[in-house]
Amino acid sequence: MNYLIALTLVSAAAAARLENIYLPPNSGSSSGANAGLRTPFGSDSVSSASASSQAEILRYENEIDGQGWHYAYETSDGTKAEQDGRVLPGSVPEEGSLQVSGAFSYIGDDGQTYSVSYTADENGFHPTGDHLPTPPPIPEEILKSLQLTAGNDGQYSSHKSSYDADAGY
Repeated sequence: MNYLIALTLVSAAAAARLENIYLPPNSGSSSGANAGLRTPFGSDSVSSASASSQAEILRYENEIDGQGWHYAYETSDGTKAEQDGRVLPGSVPEEGSLQVSGAFSYIGDDGQTYSVSYTADENGFHPTGDHLPTPPPIPEEILKSLQLTAGNDGQYSSHKSSYDADAGY
């Protein structure tokens, strides 16, 4: 019986033992972004691939002034981004709003270049790009209804414009 308990404890301890491939490497063997990252089967192809795929910055601009900002960059892997923004004055200086426009592009895993241009202001974020989904067409019945409503200057009108308690309507 004691032999069975001892065998169970030794088996549990052996099963719970961590292999070296899951532990961080010695402090002197690696540093930087890939420190401590290893695959379960000991292959270093992931860390060497990520080290060789580091993009270099080809162009970098960053300008900020009291009215807004501009930044742009381009990297050796084909990634590009540019943005212009300005602060619009409000009735109270702390309540000004922002108006931003920009674009970015990158080369996807499939080799295609994906580009997005956008604006952002008090009405929200509005991206455009050939690869972005578009809404389905408006059904004809709803389109006719919208056109009829637009014929009234976009306002809903009713012959009962106010509540009259004496008249009951």
